[in-house]
Amino acid sequence: MHIHIIGIAGTMTAPLAVNLKKRGVYITGSDQEKIYPPISTMLKKADIPINSAEINSNIDLVIVGSSYLSFEKTKKEFNQIKKMKIPYISATNYLAQNLIKEESILIAGSFGKTTITSLLTWIFVKAKKDPNYMFGGYSKNKLESVNFSSSNWSIVEADESINGLDRKAKFLYYPVKHLLLTSADWEHKDSYPNQLKNFQAFKKLINRLPGNGTLLINSLGCQTKKLSLYSKSKIISYNSPKSDYYIEKIDIHSNLTNLLIHTPRGPLLVQTTLIGKFNFENILAAVSMADHLGINFRIIQKAVFSFRGIKRRLDLIDNSHNILLYEDFAQSASRIQSTIEALKTHFPKKTIKVFFQPHASFTQYKTNLIGLKKAFEKAEEIVLGPIRFNPNIDKKSRATAKDFKQKIGSKLIYIPLEKEIKDHYIHQLSSNDILIYMSSGGLYGSKIIKSIIKKIH
Repeated sequence: MHIHIIGIAGTMTAPLAVNLKKRGVYITGSDQEKIYPPISTMLKKADIPINSAEINSNIDLVIVGSSYLSFEKTKKEFNQIKKMKIPYISATNYLAQNLIKEESILIAGSFGKTTITSLLTWIFVKAKKDPNYMFGGYSKNKLESVNFSSSNWSIVEADESINGLDRKAKFLYYPVKHLLLTSADWEHKDSYPNQLKNFQAFKKLINRLPGNGTLLINSLGCQTKKLSLYSKSKIISYNSPKSDYYIEKIDIHSNLTNLLIHTPRGPLLVQTTLIGKFNFENILAAVSMADHLGINFRIIQKAVFSFRGIKRRLDLIDNSHNILLYEDFAQSASRIQSTIEALKTHFPKKTIKVFFQPHASFTQYKTNLIGLKKAFEKAEEIVLGPIRFNPNIDKKSRATAKDFKQKIGSKLIYIPLEKEIKDHYIHQLSSNDILIYMSSGGLYGSKIIKSIIKKIH
């Protein structure tokens, strides 16, 4: 069978391509001309040809990734496929039809999805459940991002965004029996014009839960409690002393943190090398669902202890001369604040500096910069790199460096040139500093960080 994937360099489509190739499917793909690591490395290692295959009638199926509209080349290719009447399907729909099983667990919400999905998957793997699964990141446990198996279990990161061929929220394509809902904030403003439309999408998801299913909600979320009123499934909760599951005690050591978790079956002590309150909440969420679905305490403990997290999620990438360099995906005010507070909690005597690249689509709107001043409050300095403008956003609405400066204040330094950013950090970083690189993607910032690491070694 020959499957061609348009938009193959996505966090969902690239691992899918590699997995299908391993299962004996002949895979080709197309995307923008320049594809960057780690995705370019992953596809090259799998020996998958990109941007070289001719579109012909021998192609059995085309899987269309959400990014296909971003480039003229892939848009033209998609139009050609339609003219030739080659069967096609969105990547979301393909996963919905081929990966989701009867015991379907979806992890949804505006934060924590990737880490929770990968940890819950890791717990199920250690419990020898061999689940089908998909999450949109790269596990530091060398767990592949997509897996098909003969198991009756599936665990999927379920996003509310609407992209590409999708005409509704991605999570509405996936059959669901068990749902873990971390939050329901209005984050994807490019998908929903207002908070009500965002809420309605989550409400539709809740309505699809069966009577014999499970709804696990974050009890500290205002929207999650409102949404739970629409559930036909059993409702359980986590994250507050009135919940079914909550953290009774946190004991932080230099390289390890003990979390004493209250469960309906009694206290459960887990140990983790991850840092930060938000990571502890992610662990609590995964543990809550795993315990509710009958996974043994001992297996949960071993899985949490051995879980190393997700690359680019508060990821320590270098430690030399008492300077710590971290990489993180944070873009929204709430995530930025959580990340910086995590570092301050674990390293109270260190100075935190941030290299910030606002690449996420929502950071390109002026109205979405509210809260950044407080988010960066515990950082000593913020360097703002070059801003990528979306031509579809009108000039009155799109955020400029001046807007970031007004919202964040005097701590922010705007440095748009690569050489000047390198020179700044090479001369300004000193012992006892933490530098955290915050970006949602792209090679530009990663190259700068690698140059800085070389200089300080």
